[in-house]
Amino acid sequence: MSKKSKPQKPPLKLDLGAGRNPQPGFTSVDLFAPGVDVKLDLKKFPWPWKDDSVDEIHCAHFVEHLEASIRPRFFEECWRIMKPEAIMRVVTPSHKSERAFGDQSHCWPPVVAMFYLYLNKNWREANKLNYGYYDLKCNFDHQAGPTDISPDFATRNHEVQMFALRHYHETYSDMWAVLTKRPM
Repeated sequence: MSKKSKPQKPPLKLDLGAGRNPQPGFTSVDLFAPGVDVKLDLKKFPWPWKDDSVDEIHCAHFVEHLEASIRPRFFEECWRIMKPEAIMRVVTPSHKSERAFGDQSHCWPPVVAMFYLYLNKNWREANKLNYGYYDLKCNFDHQAGPTDISPDFATRNHEVQMFALRHYHETYSDMWAVLTKRPM
């Protein structure tokens, strides 16, 4: 006699701040956009999802709209609801692009790659940043890089591209980051 297996639930994948461009295959979450799956103010915590329940998060062009004081709490909440080793993809405007400053609803400071280091427990401990504002309840590894390299540099060799990315403005419009949930 064979045991009947429980039907598996489909993975829970959230598109936070989905706006009018929801990611296919994800549950769209937004407070203002029409037609999203879940209407939710992502600046109010805790969110309705259980600890360790989310398989993947996508978040494009939302984090830059969060005040600096809210950003750490936002990522703590993402960490809380994500399953161990789950990933979160984040896209924000590049701080070296007018795109970061042109939208007056963007909050200061712009999101830069170094911000994601603060979300890593080992980095915070090594830099003695584990108190007060920096006492974060999350631990992410990350990778980050540019997207949409300007046509002026897109066909140039890697060394020229890297020099331009480090030294010139308007060489890329957006930055991507992939965060992986690690244990505390």
